[in-house]
Amino acid sequence: MTHQLTGQTSQLPARVHPDDRGRIEGLNALATLIQGAPQPKASLSYYTPILIQCTLPHSDPKALTWAKTNGDFTLVLTSGADEKGVFVGLPYGSFPRLVLAYIITRVIRTGECRIDLSSHFSGFLKEIGYTGNHKGNSLAGKRTRDQLMRLLRASATFEGHEGTAEKGQMASINIHVASKFGLWWDFKNPEQDSLWGSWIELSEEFRQAILRAPVPLRTDILKALRKSPLALDVYMWVSYRLFVMQSTGQEAISLGYGRLQEQFGTGIAEENYRSFRRDLKTAFVKVDNYWCAPDGEKPPLHYVFAPTARILYSSPLLVNAKPTRAQEAARRILESRSFDEVTRRKARQLAGKWDMPYLTGQYFDWIERDGITPKDPCAHFLDFIKTHRQRHGETV
Repeated sequence: MTHQLTGQTSQLPARVHPDDRGRIEGLNALATLIQGAPQPKASLSYYTPILIQCTLPHSDPKALTWAKTNGDFTLVLTSGADEKGVFVGLPYGSFPRLVLAYIITRVIRTGECRIDLSSHFSGFLKEIGYTGNHKGNSLAGKRTRDQLMRLLRASATFEGHEGTAEKGQMASINIHVASKFGLWWDFKNPEQDSLWGSWIELSEEFRQAILRAPVPLRTDILKALRKSPLALDVYMWVSYRLFVMQSTGQEAISLGYGRLQEQFGTGIAEENYRSFRRDLKTAFVKVDNYWCAPDGEKPPLHYVFAPTARILYSSPLLVNAKPTRAQEAARRILESRSFDEVTRRKARQLAGKWDMPYLTGQYFDWIERDGITPKDPCAHFLDFIKTHRQRHGETV
């Protein structure tokens, strides 16, 4: 027996007793009436703090080496060469940032140095957020292939300094983004599957650096900001700084525009800090526009552009936020499948002739089966009892 519920046909399992089917279908329909559909969950990507503190260049440096210093931290990029010994140039812009986020995410999930890639180039581009015409002779196709080769052949040096020039310490790590790689894609026909699998193998040093303190990011926001490398950098930086602020209890951080200009690889000359400040404002607005939960709810992103500095205040995180007391209480209820004494007393008053253990078991079985995660399980359970009795013709 089937019933039409909220525009969909639901077939109950054969093991359900016929006398109970109508009642259980009614309980299932409560998911829409009380809680709605299961809350959407956003896909996560990861990035490494060492590339957030000193970012890649935004435009082509047109050089074989490039350095960026932020306080006591320095990133030095060096161009690699192709099979003929010709230097290919340095990676820049949005594309290598998204590729790195993809690589880092795969390493976080597998823990392995080797990453197997999509069977065709078009699939790989879609996974990192690039769409459009990327066929062999198109401008976009040539640019993405060029940027990918620049990134995979580049080497990087990360240096940290402490103390003074006369007496101090320096720690340095030299890595290749890819120690080995095999790309068997048909670039002229990017949607054509290859006979052999494409792959990237990272150096162990880079893998360890990635695993040390990954920063979680929303994949959909990275893709939405793909046309602006500065907006990508701002989103990564804000996410990283808010995590640090939350863990240390810091309420606000203020950084001068000169310090921010040192950090972000925009290519704008230091004396043109007004242009940088304007572009930074625009990037913050873009990030703020996408600072939304997967269900569309918009938590505030608190920041101020003062005359000489940008101030970031403690704000709600989009991913892996520290749970509130209410969220912790809800988690304990859902894990233990039991309620506190106050809720049980209210439930007994509402239940009438119905057995409380039976109703409690039915409730938890239902929400677990349908993937429902109520924000307030206590109130949700009481509404469940009311609707349950009403469906059986009882007055509550």
